[in-house]
Amino acid sequence: MDKGSLLAASKVEPMVSINPRSTVLGRLWPALAFAVQFQYIISSFSSFLYIQTYFVTSLAVVNALYASRFLAIQACIATRFGAFHGFNMSAKALADFWDAKTTRMLRRKLFYEFAVFILGSGNTIILLLFWPGWLVVGGASFALWRFWG
Repeated sequence: MDKGSLLAASKVEPMVSINPRSTVLGRLWPALAFAVQFQYIISSFSSFLYIQTYFVTSLAVVNALYASRFLAIQACIATRFGAFHGFNMSAKALADFWDAKTTRMLRRKLFYEFAVFILGSGNTIILLLFWPGWLVVGGASFALWRFWG
């Protein structure tokens, strides 16, 4: 042995010594064992619930995706059918409106007013402008120009 080690003060760190034969530990051990077992049961049950919830939510998301696609296709078909039917009905309504007696009378009146305006005595400029003979005169002058060039 070394003399220096005998003269030195020993360093003992304070720590709690847990003696297996301690009365406190002996009295708390059944409660601690029950708590550990209860915690294990709860953790296994929560893991089971987590896995089940994951599968159920994944199935719900997939089914919601398929349902939304189905509803979107059905809405597209219904919209097309409605637009086609609406177009046909509006075309029929417009044709019925055009052939109505009051509309025919109004068209006759408007045509008469237009004819009086165009063929009236004071509108010779409009009559000259819209005279259909200009096509004949223009065609003949073009032919003469091309022939005698």
